[in-house]
Amino acid sequence: MYKQKRTARALFIVFIIFTALGLASIVLYQFIPFVKDYPFFTLGSAMITCGYAGIAFANLYKLISFDEQIRSLYIENRYNLSRESLFFNYQLFEKRINKLIKLHKKQGTYIISFTASKRTVMRNLYRNGTITQLNGFISDYLNELLGHSKDYNPNDFAYCYYHGQFVIYSFVPLNKVQDIILTIQKEIYAIVARNDLKVYTIPYFGVADVRQDLSLFEVLDNALTARDYSETHFESETFYSDDLRKDASLSEVEELREAIQNNELEVYYQPKFHLATKKFVGCEALVRWNSPRYGLLTPARFLDKAEVSGLIHEIDMFVFKRVCEDLASIRRKGDRMLPVSVNFSMYEFYSPDFFDNILKTINKTGVQTSLIQIEVTETTAQANPFMTTSILKKLKENGFRILMDDFGLGFSNLGNLNRMEFDTVKIDKSFIDGLITDAKSREIVKFLIALCKTNNMEVIAEGVDKIEQVEILKKAKCDVIQGFFYSKPLPIRDYQDFLNNNPFEKKEEAE
Repeated sequence: MYKQKRTARALFIVFIIFTALGLASIVLYQFIPFVKDYPFFTLGSAMITCGYAGIAFANLYKLISFDEQIRSLYIENRYNLSRESLFFNYQLFEKRINKLIKLHKKQGTYIISFTASKRTVMRNLYRNGTITQLNGFISDYLNELLGHSKDYNPNDFAYCYYHGQFVIYSFVPLNKVQDIILTIQKEIYAIVARNDLKVYTIPYFGVADVRQDLSLFEVLDNALTARDYSETHFESETFYSDDLRKDASLSEVEELREAIQNNELEVYYQPKFHLATKKFVGCEALVRWNSPRYGLLTPARFLDKAEVSGLIHEIDMFVFKRVCEDLASIRRKGDRMLPVSVNFSMYEFYSPDFFDNILKTINKTGVQTSLIQIEVTETTAQANPFMTTSILKKLKENGFRILMDDFGLGFSNLGNLNRMEFDTVKIDKSFIDGLITDAKSREIVKFLIALCKTNNMEVIAEGVDKIEQVEILKKAKCDVIQGFFYSKPLPIRDYQDFLNNNPFEKKEEAE
């Protein structure tokens, strides 16, 4: 296509030169007497004729080239949008932007990127045409909304379908961008309902500033990054900022993948002490990477990389499987057996296969669900409250206890404590750290404990390192303590030895 354009342009220039030379020869013939003896007029006429013929030919060639572009676009849109339409692809999108920049005499303001559902849903349903059909309806709607509606000026927008998602380049302020996002979001749900499309629909939007120091492709990449962040964090829209990019080098990804394959990951167990019964009542499973190169690494050193590289599912399921296997081994030995709480990433918790995967592992190892507790962070719970409520209900119906982890760390929605079926709330370490010296932290912890008690929930304080913290929590009616004061996380063998021979329970027995 680009070759055809260059050829047409070259022909056009050549024949323009011919025409100019022909006109020059006629002028010479008319106004300079001594050239009349030379056949300039005949030559000029011939050159003008050739020039006009060439211009006509070049334009015809250009029309043929454009017609081929249209045919190519029809084929592309039939594949992507289930219809032959003139909905722009990236190439025409870029041309449209350049025209609008000349019209506005400035660059645009924001780029919006969005999809109607998750990438996994889109990939799976693309094969039977459902997503293609949905994309077709969305493209029709965008043409109508941004090209023909009275609400928006068509000269303020360029849009296209690009790499599995829709992209809008705008010349409007932020409040208009947010209005467009909300309008499109509502319409996508309406399209699915109207046309009875069998698709799990959750629109995700990413927005990026158009900056003069960035190329169009770089700004577009920022918008796509923001859209991906929206999906992984279950937010309807995300505005791009540089801290969204958590890069993992290829070598780091390969190292982590090899660590999983070579069984370098280990599960450690941190005991939980019940203040009223003065007994250990369970533990939390925590992953460690025992690297031959770096030594023993905590999750803070590698879980972010696992999420970015797509390896978090393998790690989540490795920990859960190992916990079940360890519990089964303890049961066979007839040793002391306490419930274990297991953390799951947001990615895993909202995965369509989450419940089936954990039940399959439970059934395979023969472990009772009453011995497994599922920890869900407050951030995960609030990402999609409707789905969270549904998943928690299903888990509880099958005998799992549910713990809200890191409560108070984010923007706590206290109403969720009442709406969601949590059995236990874990108060984040950041509040516990200030118990001894900060009166405000003490009051917040007391308030959170009282709030949980009102909702008939057990309370665990995590990150407890000092006896003074234990005493304050005991007076505040906290139920369970987890932290280095009682024990650091331990490998399974050391953990079992600790349960059988720890000084805390023996001390209470002696008293």
